[in-house]
Amino acid sequence: MGGTYFERPEEGGSAAAFAVDAELAELVDEERDAAPIGFLHEVAHQAGFAGAEKAAARRAELARRPLVAVLDTSCVRTGLEYQLKRGRPPASLTTVRDGMIRLFMERDTLEETCAKLPEFADQLGVPPSELIRPFSEDWLPYIRVVSIPTGLRQLDARAASVRDLDPDDYPAAALAALLSPCILLTHNYRDFRPLGIREASQGVDAILAAIDIKVGSVQLQAVATVPAVPVVALGAGVKWAADHAGPVVWLLFGLLLLGGVVAYRSQPPERKEEAQRIAGAVGKYLLEEGVQAAGSIQQASELLDTYVVPAPEARTPTSAVFRELAMSSESMSAQQLCETLVYPEQPTVESLRPFLHANKAALFLEVRRGSFRLGRRYSMRSR
Repeated sequence: MGGTYFERPEEGGSAAAFAVDAELAELVDEERDAAPIGFLHEVAHQAGFAGAEKAAARRAELARRPLVAVLDTSCVRTGLEYQLKRGRPPASLTTVRDGMIRLFMERDTLEETCAKLPEFADQLGVPPSELIRPFSEDWLPYIRVVSIPTGLRQLDARAASVRDLDPDDYPAAALAALLSPCILLTHNYRDFRPLGIREASQGVDAILAAIDIKVGSVQLQAVATVPAVPVVALGAGVKWAADHAGPVVWLLFGLLLLGGVVAYRSQPPERKEEAQRIAGAVGKYLLEEGVQAAGSIQQASELLDTYVVPAPEARTPTSAVFRELAMSSESMSAQQLCETLVYPEQPTVESLRPFLHANKAALFLEVRRGSFRLGRRYSMRSR
């Protein structure tokens, strides 16, 4: 194989491409020096919460969906290995497809990953194409790529601490710090320790905790819905009949309901007791299931709080803008961002608008005029 090219499909014919040689594991970026950078007025906001209030604020921030995750090279390697052995992507990727997780990657980390794909292939005993294909088809379409300039990487001291341990991990650390609280998908707990990563499985554990929260929420919603199903179904049926047969259907429905009440009252005491016993047993079962589901959600939420990269003690306006754009399901304008953020994390429209426009090449995609989204998507094509 001669090489593999990455391009931005969202930019049409003007897309710039960069190539990775699958044999030499060398990545060439033709836009390396093209990105201008501007800065917001960075005044870090130190939240003055007590311990309990701070924990509640963290959990509230983590309750927002989708959850944000940052992908590191080491997790790509184990994920591709899992995919080769199992024939399906790992949970870290399927949750992104399902919309539960929104996945980001720093461009330097993407370049590092591409350069190491031949090495990973050699370790796994497969041709490089066996890793390039699934990474291109199954992974890249769901990854938003961000190229953070040096000035912004230095905003969070935790990222600088990671850089001191391993400069290669600095890009991913800077992105995770800016987007925190977030999941950091890495197995390198030694170098990422300043970001709160203590175990090799911590990122995957966070994904599993998020899945448990989702499952518990579905169970809780199902329990809450069951008692209302007969009423909703009956109401829908009556409405359909009324639409087709006229208002007389509602009169008949009222008469039937009244007849049911009269029939129940006329039942002998033993039958009433049996009906009450069955209703009580069903109610008790639903209550127990609801309590169990709520407990599972609470436990998984507490675990998730311990697994993620925690929010910065002092959040800057740039960090606030990054996180808001990462969380938003729609692109946002400078005006919308300023209206969403609150003082003192709130920048001015006059400072934010040129910042967004100046960094379109590196950080933001202008979905429509004046409206931006964080990160770009890349695709692969073989030479």
